[in-house]
Amino acid sequence: MQRPESRLGPVRVGGSRPVRIMGVINASPESFYKGSVAAGYGDAARAAARMEAEGADIIDVGGMSTAPYLRAAVPEEAEARRVARAVEAAVGAAGLPVSVDTCRAAAAEAGMRSGASILNDVTGLKHDPGMAAVLSRHSPSVVLCAHRRRARDGGPGETASALRESAELAARAGVPPGRAVADPAVGFFRRGGRGRLFSRIASSGAARRDAEVLDRLREVGEGAGLPLLASVSRKSFLGALFGQEDPASRLPGSLAFEALAVMRGADAVRTHDVAATAAAVDAAAAGIGRRARRRRARIGGAADKSL
Repeated sequence: MQRPESRLGPVRVGGSRPVRIMGVINASPESFYKGSVAAGYGDAARAAARMEAEGADIIDVGGMSTAPYLRAAVPEEAEARRVARAVEAAVGAAGLPVSVDTCRAAAAEAGMRSGASILNDVTGLKHDPGMAAVLSRHSPSVVLCAHRRRARDGGPGETASALRESAELAARAGVPPGRAVADPAVGFFRRGGRGRLFSRIASSGAARRDAEVLDRLREVGEGAGLPLLASVSRKSFLGALFGQEDPASRLPGSLAFEALAVMRGADAVRTHDVAATAAAVDAAAAGIGRRARRRRARIGGAADKSL
């Protein structure tokens, strides 16, 4: 079966393309992993330039934490201001396309006006009805995360079904064919949480759900009919699996599951740790004979060209 291919901004994702790396910059001090926070303009610019040097293909900027176990909501106006400043900084500092990580229309609008060309919506366009107008006005590419207010178990079949729903919403909003990528929403299918940005499942096995979906990622991708982005980095399911409460301790688990995701069919990986993830992704891709990436991670200031 031929793998689907899409674009995120100018970057081709899926098909026979190399696995892409999306680096995370959080302009939200409330974010669950403090190592990803770049609250000021200068911090965001330096982070973007570093990620480009380390091998990122795309920069993803967020202005509000969406971790479902945190009480971290901020007013929409505050999120929009943060996003606009950080996107402007990233666009100015790196020659990479920039994504806005938001499910709120005002923040998305601010990001697009500041130079972003991609929307990454953790609710798969199901939270804010105003997002359709933003998509129509700016025609960005989209990352559609699996989301269903009340789910059964969030297994591969249900995840693919939720992603198809979001793909239909994107098409109705005018997103051109071949400009969408699917994210199975690791960490967002759970029994309980704060706010409305997670998918509530009946069982308490959220970590097991995430591990199963990653292990059966190719099945999710075939069901959704879209290239797949895996966002695993330092998430709470790793803490649950390995007894690591502090996200700063979760890099080894992140790299292991990112490599697994690539071997199971991920076309892109979203990460807080670009250099280490790029090296792990290159190793996993080599193991399955997938096309090598053009950029190599820089480790210790020198490009690692050993793979």
